[in-house]
Amino acid sequence: MAASALVGAVIGLTCVAFVVNRMASQWSEVRDEVADASLGWIAAALVLAGAGMTWIAGCWRRALVMSGPPPGRRRTIAWYYTGEIGKYVPGGVWPVLGRGELARRGGVPRDRAYPSVGLSLVALYLAALGVASVLVPLDLANQSESPAALALLALLPVGLAAMHPRVLTWARDRMVRYTGRGADIVVPPWRATIGLVVSYVPAWLLIWAATWCAARALLPAPPVLRIGIATTLSWTAGFVAVPVPAGAGVREAVFVAASGLPAGLGATIAVGSRLAFLVVDVAGAAITAPWHRRDAAVDERTTTPT
Repeated sequence: MAASALVGAVIGLTCVAFVVNRMASQWSEVRDEVADASLGWIAAALVLAGAGMTWIAGCWRRALVMSGPPPGRRRTIAWYYTGEIGKYVPGGVWPVLGRGELARRGGVPRDRAYPSVGLSLVALYLAALGVASVLVPLDLANQSESPAALALLALLPVGLAAMHPRVLTWARDRMVRYTGRGADIVVPPWRATIGLVVSYVPAWLLIWAATWCAARALLPAPPVLRIGIATTLSWTAGFVAVPVPAGAGVREAVFVAASGLPAGLGATIAVGSRLAFLVVDVAGAAITAPWHRRDAAVDERTTTPT
């Protein structure tokens, strides 16, 4: 128990160090450009970003429900925000390990906890590509300048096919065969998986709105459709770039390419909006920290026979 707590503390401090470094570096990148930004629009961006991240946490709970009894809503949100800090550490596995381990320690079986995180992440970004695939035809005349970014849309049918029960069952059986683990992993039905993907769409509308507000703080009339396309494609590119912590650099490059904005201005908006979401992640982890123990105590009281 002591060794486990020590490892957890070391990992937590490492995550904090990376987050502090990221905040400091990104603030230095945009400090001069945002000096005259509208504080009202920045505040709106933070509120919408918080709503979007919390919606994602709620959808993760839906992924957990697909394979068994649901954990408490507040505990799930707390696990989500605390685990998300791990995405700022190099290596794409940390958010999965962080959230999955928090859920496991909170009483969710390992064969439900970890697969639910993977399922939720894939569904989240398939939803992003779904939103982008709707927006691109509405702005098709302006999209010829970012063919590389638009190539990401090809991942949508591939991802949906990979989520089919037959494919997931095959993958689970191979894992059981070669590792002896994973036999209890529940493969959700196709309809439930598609429903999970659709449930993430409002989160992307909120993320799009938050990014547009960040742009509006600097511009009188930022292009709504192009901001939406650039946001969804850039976040997806950052997710695909697994070794890069939180998709740093990749996300900004795709945003600039797909937004059609001047490079300097587009980069400032991309970095500024990333900084806003980083602030939300940190604030969310701090605000929900008491929910870990408080809701665990409630669960224990309600399940203990009297």
